[in-house]
Amino acid sequence: MRRVFLFLAILLPLMLVGCVSMALPKVSSREAELPVQPDIAVLAADRASWEAARPQLLELFQSEVYGTYPPNAETEVLERRLIDANAYDGRGRLEDWHISMDGFETYIATVRPNGIEGPVPTIIMQLFCGTRAALGGNEDMRQMPGAPNCDGDSWMVVPMLWIFGEHIAEPPVADILDAGYALAFVYAGDVVPDSASRAQAPLEQLVPQGDGGAIAAWAWVYSRVIDVLDAQPEFDNDRTAVWGHSRNGKSALLVAAFDERVDLVIAHQAGTGGTTLSRSHNGESIAQITESYPHWFSPRYAEYAGREEELPVDQHQLIALMAPRPLMIGGAWRDAWSDPTGSFRAGRAANPVYALYGSDGMTQTSLGDFQPEADVAQFMRRGLHGVRPGDWRAFLAFLDAHFEPERRQAQ
Repeated sequence: MRRVFLFLAILLPLMLVGCVSMALPKVSSREAELPVQPDIAVLAADRASWEAARPQLLELFQSEVYGTYPPNAETEVLERRLIDANAYDGRGRLEDWHISMDGFETYIATVRPNGIEGPVPTIIMQLFCGTRAALGGNEDMRQMPGAPNCDGDSWMVVPMLWIFGEHIAEPPVADILDAGYALAFVYAGDVVPDSASRAQAPLEQLVPQGDGGAIAAWAWVYSRVIDVLDAQPEFDNDRTAVWGHSRNGKSALLVAAFDERVDLVIAHQAGTGGTTLSRSHNGESIAQITESYPHWFSPRYAEYAGREEELPVDQHQLIALMAPRPLMIGGAWRDAWSDPTGSFRAGRAANPVYALYGSDGMTQTSLGDFQPEADVAQFMRRGLHGVRPGDWRAFLAFLDAHFEPERRQAQ
């Protein structure tokens, strides 16, 4: 019987998280120099032409890929509660916030570095688990019923951390605070669950037209967190980063196209429907992702399975829609399912639009040539899909290059 439980402990996380290819092929960079379509230069002859084309591109991404983007909402803080003024050995002030937005409710957890005067840059993170898991299983943190714990009391935690890395649910909070950043955590599944059956009712509430997708809804949740933080003087609304891994990386990239208050994006292993090209034909295909997760996208997106060349937009244009703001793309050499080469091609193909704003965009010439000071940069590490210590070192290098924070002084 113990062998059965051990087998299930290893197998079930693999079944529950369908974003990992178990074939583990090494990523090939042979296609890195292939041209990308549609040709973005047609729309980017000059800055005025590009800005005139933006609304049409946003419409196409909604109708053909993500579904209608939810309208702005009135976000209300129902309660703000101090949990610990000296959390993480005095490094930060930990709070939770109960918020409402157009009939939905969730909790945000924030931790702001102590010892820094004035507003600090903030990293907003969407989670696969509830906010407690991101903060070491802190039982004082409130979360909505049904939010998964994924903490030390869960039987799945050991195999999950082994497969996806020690920071899949909990970032290195102490290191981030020492670097001078505040963190804000939210579980977007409180608004739209990641379930094809349970997502339909909240999606129809958000988008009554009936063509809403979960990725767009989760992107909308990032904006609602920004609503809250921008009203508080201790958070710098000119240095707001959104961070997401895998499906959350897709929503992190999408929110930047629709919400110009996003100042920087880290989209880690965002894959198909995120940073990689739908036309790439590597990694996860449109057919595979829409069959597994039909609720993530507009129903129209599935119709392009097998005829990707007919899709009127592709992800390099979505990247270009956030120009000239910085974007970091994360990847791993054994995560071919997320197609890092397609992401590299998409990042470079957005360069003509970044150039319109005086930016060089992506300057690296190969996948492994990480240049954190560039406005579009791609980081690659050894290994698989997941979040590991080396990833966070790279994330902070990119953030430091663009936000130049004041480091926290030891108390």
